Amino acid sequence: MEGYLNPIIISMIVGITQVIKTAGVPKRFAPLVSLVVGIVLCVLYESNVDTKQSIVDGVIAGLTASGLFSGYKGVTKCDKK
Repeated sequence: MEGYLNPIIISMIVGITQVIKTAGVPKRFAPLVSLVVGIVLCVLYESNVDTKQSIVDGVIAGLTASGLFSGYKGVTKCDKK
């Protein structure tokens, strides 16, 4: 994957996953949705790369987006007492 595409694709995965979650998919399936969206986006955007490599890049991007979002939620969560 090109270096400049990494943050773009990861941002797209986070956004699409949030849209899918607000559409009614349970939150527990969010990592799976991120994984599938990552694979689909990488296969579509990486037309000049081998399909196997695109799938691996999609898995990495999807899992990164899932971890990035959960990490952000953990950092910004405030304790209300």
